[in-house]
Amino acid sequence: MIRKRLLQLTWPIFIEMSLVMLLGMVDVFMLGGYSDYAVGAVGMVNQVTNMVFLIFQVVTTGTSVLCARYLGRNDNESVKTVIGVSLALNLILGIAVSVVLLTFAEPILLAMGLRTELMPHALPYMHIIGGLAFIQAITFTLTSTLRSLQHPKIPMIGILLINIINACGNYLLIYGHCGLPELGTEGAAISTVFSRTVAMLLLLFFLIKRIVPDFKVRYIYPINFKYLKQVLQIGIPSGGEMLSYSLAQVVALYFINMVGNEAVIAKAYISNIVMIAYLLSIALAQSCSITVGWLIGKQKPNTAYLVTLFGAKIGVISAVSISLILALFGKHIIALITDNADVINLIALVLWVDLVLEIGRVFNMIVIQSLRAAGDYIFPVAFGALSIWGISVGIAYLLGISLGWGLIGIWIAFALDEHTRGWVMLHRWMKKDWKKKLFV
Repeated sequence: MIRKRLLQLTWPIFIEMSLVMLLGMVDVFMLGGYSDYAVGAVGMVNQVTNMVFLIFQVVTTGTSVLCARYLGRNDNESVKTVIGVSLALNLILGIAVSVVLLTFAEPILLAMGLRTELMPHALPYMHIIGGLAFIQAITFTLTSTLRSLQHPKIPMIGILLINIINACGNYLLIYGHCGLPELGTEGAAISTVFSRTVAMLLLLFFLIKRIVPDFKVRYIYPINFKYLKQVLQIGIPSGGEMLSYSLAQVVALYFINMVGNEAVIAKAYISNIVMIAYLLSIALAQSCSITVGWLIGKQKPNTAYLVTLFGAKIGVISAVSISLILALFGKHIIALITDNADVINLIALVLWVDLVLEIGRVFNMIVIQSLRAAGDYIFPVAFGALSIWGISVGIAYLLGISLGWGLIGIWIAFALDEHTRGWVMLHRWMKKDWKKKLFV
């Protein structure tokens, strides 16, 4: 029954994540027909915004775990209060982030080492996507809440709508069809923000009007500090691990920028391609987290232990199979998008390294999420920071810059880090020390 419940949660999340991946790929591939520089610029901006958006996930991680736990205990009043706290906090954080990204877009991109020729493409994209970050903040809260309340199909419908609107908007605004101006990356940003706004309103409608019809303003304001403390108690350490990883990726991107434009462009393409390999693992990680949280609320930790191992097994089989296909045929796929021979050959080599990387990534995604849901969130942060900065960043510089291996060396460092963290986390889960840390 629990495996069936896990898979019932996983498939709509998987489709949703597939559509999220498709959203990024559509932007990259449609911009690829416009300019390779535009692809590199958007890849750089997305690295920055994805890192900053982790602030919102501090809140949503705690929200997801607590909603699942309280749902397991049939405590509906606490569920609604947690939702209200999350909406209020992410709205405040979203407005603050929007102001910062809009005001300091150029200094941030310059600090990232963005090359001069990419700035005309990157700056307008940053202004629009970053300046309206609060939309994404609210969307994150709504999505995580609906999943935790066992309604993953609604976010799936929302991201499908985003994809349709975004693809149409890209066609019209990037290239200037149907009498509209040719806006390039600015057009892609406008299309993305508009589609996200429509989806946010749709998710809000379903949550307030259909799923929790008795939801009141008092759950949002004034903020309930008791539940705020619980959300942050889970979210801050979890967000710290994600933020550490994202910051390390930004530093690695700085190294890649030192290698050259071809490496920056190749990285932007690769980041979108390899998402196919770990897509199911993302969905399994989310569904494992929700299921483990629900089982902890039901006081069934042994079942939580088994369901996580079941999810990890499926994730590894899927990731290895898809990564092998990408390594074999990725070169031919990229050749359909760009005719830059240096970029194509570089991507073909990196995809073979990524085949090894994905095994470690599966354990990181799934096991760490289950550890968080079980209340063991300090160790993943502490060990994760040590591995990420010591291996992912340190060895990336050694191999990629000092030894001159370029993007290949940097990707090898990524693989070493993923495996180190992944196997250590799996060992910790199997030792069951987390059972001593359970709290509700």
